[in-house]
Amino acid sequence: MGRAAPRPRVRRASARVRATVVIAAHNEGDLLARTVRACLATAPSCELEIIVADDASTDGSVADVERRFPRVRIVGHRRRTGVAATKDLGARRAKGDVLVFLDGHCKPERGALERLVLDVECFQGDAVVMPRIAALDERTWCNSRRCTGAAFGLDPATLDGFWADAGEMRRWGPFVESPAFIGCCAAVGRRLYRKLRGFDRDMVEWGLEDLDFGLKAWLMGHPVVSDVSVTIGHRFRRAFTTYAVAHESVLANKLRMARRHLGEAHWRRWAARVRGQEPADVWRRAWKLFSLRRASVEADRRYFMARRVHDEFWWAEHCGAVWPDGPARRG
Repeated sequence: MGRAAPRPRVRRASARVRATVVIAAHNEGDLLARTVRACLATAPSCELEIIVADDASTDGSVADVERRFPRVRIVGHRRRTGVAATKDLGARRAKGDVLVFLDGHCKPERGALERLVLDVECFQGDAVVMPRIAALDERTWCNSRRCTGAAFGLDPATLDGFWADAGEMRRWGPFVESPAFIGCCAAVGRRLYRKLRGFDRDMVEWGLEDLDFGLKAWLMGHPVVSDVSVTIGHRFRRAFTTYAVAHESVLANKLRMARRHLGEAHWRRWAARVRGQEPADVWRRAWKLFSLRRASVEADRRYFMARRVHDEFWWAEHCGAVWPDGPARRG
């Protein structure tokens, strides 16, 4: 079903590349300024616009960046809106032909940002490109050489993401396929971002916007790949420390993702199974959140169902996964 995934083409690299780095932030403390400084220091030959997309921070971190780095553009929400809407706001205000998304607690290695931009150009804008992602120690501001990941998976049973073994993925030169997309560090052409309708602005609080975007890319015929020669560090946490995330919010985002991408019969089976696994009160709250913004996901569903070149079962077969609510192989 559909056309084959595009392969990269060799192109002559430009000394200067026009791109926008979109840094999503909410109460990042001093890590935000360190992230901005790292972007400026490690991409000396790459023409970059830097945008900080602020999700109503209250800790003074965004004001500090605005004062210390005049060339950085600040956009933001007056009240807390959520990760997906904040990333999308930065993308919609961007001027670059390539968008590089970073969380507000990342450290690119020298040349990493420029390489990601050139990678997107190498694919002629038809792929989503991630770096190898290293654990960043915020105290020493050093990227780990041992704790790294280059491929991300998606569990069809739960719609949760997980680190996958890059050694088991299909490889194209320096690139490895990634079944899913982790949003802390990645690059995509602005044209493709618009074709995929960006991050889902109606997802609430936190979670799923990156997994949803990656699945959109795959089903529309655009692979998600990692350049294993590029490293960007990311501060990982075991728990949320600057805000809380309600379980029903994550579940509502999963409902949006499933409704957007699953065939009608598959969607009904998936929703029934998940409902049976959740406490009744949690399910009611999640379904209410989902229903309040259902019109937008139904519009998205019509758009993607009419244009996708693969279905969800092709994706599972291609990536070595199995949907628990559908056939193991496409019928």
